[in-house]
Amino acid sequence: MDDLVLKVTPMMVLPDIRPVLRQYLALGFESLDTGHPDCVGLRAGSSHLMLVSVALLEESFRRETVAPLVGTTVPYLYVSSLKAAKARLEASAAVVQEIQTDEGTLEAVVIQHGQFMILAEKLN
Repeated sequence: MDDLVLKVTPMMVLPDIRPVLRQYLALGFESLDTGHPDCVGLRAGSSHLMLVSVALLEESFRRETVAPLVGTTVPYLYVSSLKAAKARLEASAAVVQEIQTDEGTLEAVVIQHGQFMILAEKLN
């Protein structure tokens, strides 16, 4: 069994997460603390969702990297190795930007077939 992708969480990128957060809480989702008010995890049963503000993403990624993500839901893929995940991308895929966050992850915004995804490796 291949364990490169450990978990996938849909991530909504929003100018303001508060109205959407209220909506999901009203639907019965449980809020999961991430340690940052502009990034909230949500859980309903075995389903998870992240709400992330544009401002928070722009603290790490360039504005031009974040702009096409605004108002979309992007797969946030936790991987065991960012290097291995990038090696498995199709030749047509492009790494838009790669960073190391203050929260201890290596992350890469990738576009493939007109769709964005974020690959993230947790550093020890």
